[in-house]
Amino acid sequence: MLLLINALYLNPAYHAEGIYLPATLLFAFLAASYHPVWLIQTGFKIFCAVIALIAVWALVQWLTGSGFLEERSFLELIGFRSLALFASPNTLATALNLGMMPVLGFYLLGRGGRGVYGLTLLLFAALLATQSRGGYLGLLSGVLFFVTFVGQASVVAEWRRYRAVAVGFLAVLAFFKFYAWLGLASWSMDAVFATLSHGDSSHRWEIYQFTWRGLTEHLWLGIGYFNFGYYFEAHKVPPYLDKRVFFVHNDYLQFALETGLLGLSLFLLLIITVYGQLFKFRQQAMSERRLPLILSAAAITSMLAHALVDYPFYIPVLLAVFGAYLGIINQCFVDMGARYLQLPKIPVRQFLGLNSGFIGNVLVIGLALWFGLPAFASASADFGLYRLLHGDAQNGLYWHGVARLLQPSEAGYYWREGVILRDLGVTQSRPELVEKSNVVFSQGLEVNPFEVNNLLEKTALHRQYRTMLKQPASHRDIMSWIDYVKSRQPHSDPAQMEYVRCLDFVGEHGKAIEQAKILKDRRPQSKPVQKLLESVSHE
Repeated sequence: MLLLINALYLNPAYHAEGIYLPATLLFAFLAASYHPVWLIQTGFKIFCAVIALIAVWALVQWLTGSGFLEERSFLELIGFRSLALFASPNTLATALNLGMMPVLGFYLLGRGGRGVYGLTLLLFAALLATQSRGGYLGLLSGVLFFVTFVGQASVVAEWRRYRAVAVGFLAVLAFFKFYAWLGLASWSMDAVFATLSHGDSSHRWEIYQFTWRGLTEHLWLGIGYFNFGYYFEAHKVPPYLDKRVFFVHNDYLQFALETGLLGLSLFLLLIITVYGQLFKFRQQAMSERRLPLILSAAAITSMLAHALVDYPFYIPVLLAVFGAYLGIINQCFVDMGARYLQLPKIPVRQFLGLNSGFIGNVLVIGLALWFGLPAFASASADFGLYRLLHGDAQNGLYWHGVARLLQPSEAGYYWREGVILRDLGVTQSRPELVEKSNVVFSQGLEVNPFEVNNLLEKTALHRQYRTMLKQPASHRDIMSWIDYVKSRQPHSDPAQMEYVRCLDFVGEHGKAIEQAKILKDRRPQSKPVQKLLESVSHE
């Protein structure tokens, strides 16, 4: 609820993700709380089938090195680590752990036979194919929690199964090592050993230090949910000067920076409450064999541990699974006699004589339409671009306007519509369209001051096509605009190039040449930068 409030009211920048992500967590939690039996008996079987298929996909990627529905060049870039249908191997590792921990726990508690054992080894093999250190950390944390929770007596009673799992895991490890030794695939544990002996080697420590400094400047309410990307653009640190980074790779630190100590405290309070209740009801859970509670707790532990070095709480599907496990845990607590808040029951007819079922359906439909607005807007903008590419400028512009109407706080739609209006106005020699593009760019900057692409285009508009504007900006205004753009994106090539053009435009030719040479030294192979230097040098 705090994340929703932050996204809707506290955040100066609008992100559809800021609504979708907390809503995903909330709805998954509510669905699991109200329908735990179906989720436990049927839903989890479906989840196991899906995660098994994903594991097979990941193994095929690693064994063949062919990509298997993924570009081979991208696999080479990430070191031939499997990622299946996810954007990164680390995300795949989190998903695999969310499936493997309940299956592994089920087997170690004396349930299931060869099928469950085989599925466990399959998921473990897929986890190794990701070569994710965070994934290994999540698995280790989940297993340690599970063993601690079930206690020594349970471990001793099922020691043969523990031995079988250990032998199976070692066999899988040996196969991976042998397969890599044959030169058929790339795999090693060197990164793990290097991290243990020398610390992190992926430069995440630089991001963590940068985040700590930002946290001291925005201590209580933070910089706004999902705003880390904007903040990082303005305060980049080596070796990320030429990269765009949207995640801290530590969700606890990112929550602290984006939502302040208030947000981090509530998140930690949620975790403390869950684990406090878990150990409070531990004896009862073991005596009553509350397997859904135990297995769900082991699963969320793996994700909470992985969140220390990655960003699983910013991935919708992982949030949904986490919320479902939380809902199962919540309902198990209620069944075991935990105190909980009961909402007052609403009489069947209370509001304007309408049936409560009808009111509920209307609310659900309204809520679904409201949540669907970002998707409808995106579809409208894409259709507008499609019409534009097919020469239908009128309808292309119309559908971009629809997108902006549906999502008036999304700065990107203002930028797209403004660019279309400007290009049409210049091509057709229609000053009124150029004037309208100027207005649209200004509105885009107002709705999101962090998204400076609108101001960048507005600056270029007043510099290049000022004769088509009724009130072109002064040289002073143009320089103040481009200075603001540079303050938000000091390492952006488009911002630096426009800065050079603006310097040349206002008459500061020497400084323009100097800045162009600096940019040329940074980008010696860039043809646009070379042309820029030639243009400001007047050669």
